[in-house]
Amino acid sequence: MAFNAIALWPEVARPVPSLNDDAVHFLMVQRGSEALASGASPFDNWEPELELGFPIFFYYQHVPHLAVVLLHRLLLKRVDLLTLFNLVRYLLLVGLPLTVYWSMRRMGFSAVAAAVSAACASLLSGNHRYGFEYESYIWRGFGMYTQLWATHLSFISLACLYRLVDRGTGYAAAIVSAALLAVSHLIYTYMMAITGVVLLLVGLSRSNAKARVARLAVAGVCAGAIGAYVALPFILEKAFLTASPYLQRWKYDSFGAREILLWLVNGDLLDYGRLPVITVLLALGIASACLGRGRLERFTLILFAVWLALYFGRPTWGRLVDLLPMHEGLLLHRFIGPVDVAAIFLVGLGGEWLWRQCAPLGERWRAPVVACAVLVLLIPAFRERREFYSFNTAWIERTRRAIAADGDAQTILATLRALPPGRTYAGLREGWGKDLRFEDVKFTDLLTFYQIPAASPPYSSWSLNADLVWHFDEKNPAHYNLLNVRYVVAPAGLAMPAFLRPLKQTRRYTLYRVDTGGYAAFVALAERKSPGSQSKLFFDIRDWFLSPAPAAGRFVRYDYPAASGAAAESAPSPGQGGCPGGGKIEEDRVLAGSIDLAVECPSASTLVLKTTYHPNWRVSVDGRPVETFMVSPSFIGLEVPAGAHRVTAEYRASRLKTALLIMGGLTLVAVIAARRRFARVEELIAKRGPR
Repeated sequence: MAFNAIALWPEVARPVPSLNDDAVHFLMVQRGSEALASGASPFDNWEPELELGFPIFFYYQHVPHLAVVLLHRLLLKRVDLLTLFNLVRYLLLVGLPLTVYWSMRRMGFSAVAAAVSAACASLLSGNHRYGFEYESYIWRGFGMYTQLWATHLSFISLACLYRLVDRGTGYAAAIVSAALLAVSHLIYTYMMAITGVVLLLVGLSRSNAKARVARLAVAGVCAGAIGAYVALPFILEKAFLTASPYLQRWKYDSFGAREILLWLVNGDLLDYGRLPVITVLLALGIASACLGRGRLERFTLILFAVWLALYFGRPTWGRLVDLLPMHEGLLLHRFIGPVDVAAIFLVGLGGEWLWRQCAPLGERWRAPVVACAVLVLLIPAFRERREFYSFNTAWIERTRRAIAADGDAQTILATLRALPPGRTYAGLREGWGKDLRFEDVKFTDLLTFYQIPAASPPYSSWSLNADLVWHFDEKNPAHYNLLNVRYVVAPAGLAMPAFLRPLKQTRRYTLYRVDTGGYAAFVALAERKSPGSQSKLFFDIRDWFLSPAPAAGRFVRYDYPAASGAAAESAPSPGQGGCPGGGKIEEDRVLAGSIDLAVECPSASTLVLKTTYHPNWRVSVDGRPVETFMVSPSFIGLEVPAGAHRVTAEYRASRLKTALLIMGGLTLVAVIAARRRFARVEELIAKRGPR
């Protein structure tokens, strides 16, 4: 922990904008704080800066972000959000050994096994495979902030569930820890559910079956009730959360048995780029567990084998993977997480084996000898981690200096914040956008950091239209108008299309303005389709985006999901012909989750709002609610009668999510208040059958 505290201190001491997924996580922290300050729901709101607009709080686990917001309020806002965000990350990174030690001791591991596992837990090196290695979390890594929470909560919840199922004690602790995991990381909750099945089956007998099933069921139902406000809306509305077809295929399929077993044997799974010191302890632990007869050793070994097999993925199991619930879009490469949990347990058993071998030394010498042996064994791991973290510090520092030295960038950003609403474009990674960088951070990352709506390469491709940005044609004015890209930041001196008008010039940058129609437009509906899958929808939208249709104002109405609109395939659309002369649209107000317009057209027409379609948007015309529908490229469409009207669009928090949140809060309070009464559950179990 001391080593990590020193090596990772620059994560807090040198704050800079993120270059990875932490950019989105900090954006969520900022949006959560704004929602709380404005009276909006911090649990379900609209993120206009993200991927042409997206309700990320509706789908994504957000308690880790709101924890930073709460801490900010508790400190009376005297510490800025970025510092608190980095401080929380830092404390979680430094404190992981304590979590591992506590969890293993609660499960019944010896102090020696728990200490060795704790010492090794933060020293894994896995070649950026999204596991528990700290490459997943630090600034130069992937920025997987919520997985960092899930890492801690996986150990804690597993320990509490193990104690509950095995001994019948700790109901409240098991429920609360599992619920916290559920609202902190859905994929890890999914994996913990499978782990719970393994936990139930290992040690199951006729005499204890009813007791074990009842205990796990009580914990599961209560934790599920608390976390339902995150999980249930995600499941019900997952049609509007994309499984990007552009994501690397191995993330959906994993790597196969041959590749993964090779990594395990040669040390790359836990000791990439160094001597396989932790892998040696893992091998000793596997051997010790195979020879041992205890339930804990057997459970740990079976857990490792089960998750290693599941981690093999589709290259090994093929269509059998489709038997897993919600297998569509399931990221199988993330199954390395439970593999790491079980491996860390086995590493501790390997250390305990060394402890037993030193028994002849006597109690006086055994502890210092084993401690020194483990420390010496881990020297290559400490050396490799020190070098890795030194690069992290160097990258942070050079980026911090580059941003601080570029006053032109601050001038452009300040200008953008003062301009009328519209999205900003700063290039793509394959084009001149790669030249707008501050060592390791790109200009698009600064747009995210300063909450400037942009048409930028997506961090995670959440929305149905996020990946269209990869096909943005800088020479096509129709693309600028369609996405309402009003501003362009480009390198000074770069030849740009003539329809881009210079707005501000600095030594390094030129800020351009583009004449667009704003966040709304009258359009003609040329077709109406019912795509049968999300994949078909995306590729149809992509083909439309790359066609002359956007320039011609010919749009497509989509009945999506298809089941809800298939019957209306031939229904007429009153405004399908568009507005003669283009009509008139004035933007009265454009805010984070609302758009107010004054519109006028001599005939009934279709109006498109240039933000991502979602059922939670509510639109009214002259105060009367109207039906909305999806229009290419996954924007909001509505029919407007002839004449002049006031159109108000607002993203509203889901009533179901709000109701589930209230139910979950009441369940949590009841569990904590009645924690001592769970003993009655054990009494009922005892009456119904032998334990």
